[in-house]
Amino acid sequence: MGYREDEKRWKRIQDLLAAEAGGHELRPVVSQRTLFGIPSTVEQTIERIVAEDEAKRRAKRKK
Repeated sequence: MGYREDEKRWKRIQDLLAAEAGGHELRPVVSQRTLFGIPSTVEQTIERIVAEDEAKRRAKRKK
């Protein structure tokens, strides 16, 4: 996770807090994991599979 992702996460949190403070209707948040950008087990598994696939493709290109 890079610097840009952290900025996006904090922006979402700030937007939600500002909306709540302003009395606006908040969009539903599926979970705290989603709000704070904590990857779920499914997301982690998908990322691992993609990383493994990319590594295999890089290895094939090197041959």
